[in-house]
Amino acid sequence: MNSLKLPKIDDKFEEILTMSSWLALENIYQRCSRISIFGNGGNLAVADHAAVDTSRLTNKLGLCPGSGILASSLINDIGHDKWLEKWVEITSRGLTDSIMKKSLFIGISSSGKSENVVSALNYATNSGANAFLITASSIKTQQNINFGYCDLGLDEYHSAEVITLLLTYQLIHSSGFTCPPISKSSDINDERFSFKHSK
Repeated sequence: MNSLKLPKIDDKFEEILTMSSWLALENIYQRCSRISIFGNGGNLAVADHAAVDTSRLTNKLGLCPGSGILASSLINDIGHDKWLEKWVEITSRGLTDSIMKKSLFIGISSSGKSENVVSALNYATNSGANAFLITASSIKTQQNINFGYCDLGLDEYHSAEVITLLLTYQLIHSSGFTCPPISKSSDINDERFSFKHSK
């Protein structure tokens, strides 16, 4: 059988959780109340999912530029290299210095050379916020960086996206919030949605 190449996900996950760079991100996430997450392609889908669950499962606000209308408008206006930076600027408007200090912008990259993600994270840091990059492989940007990052040491896009999504649940869990089991959700839904005809 020709199986998809995967790392030993449990082992890789546990390895990442012991990295000092990952522990630094957990610490920042725990003390921030406003979490913005973004990336390109599949990583934007991971970011959107993570932002929704941050809002659903914690007392934090999760944000992501997941709208195709938003993305295509900004890309058309200022180009692909700057649209995420513009989104950071737009969503930071009117925020006080104290709110910016409790804001965290997380970028996700597989290649380590997502220049638009790096630009946006640099902009966030320069604006007084916290910024961090989760990257599947080593950073290869042409820019100077002024934010923290965690190199997952992965070589497949699919593995990077799956493990990164798992890690976003770890951020939620490490902050003392519950990632509910499916069985609990299913029981609630069974009670809430009854398709039986009433007599």
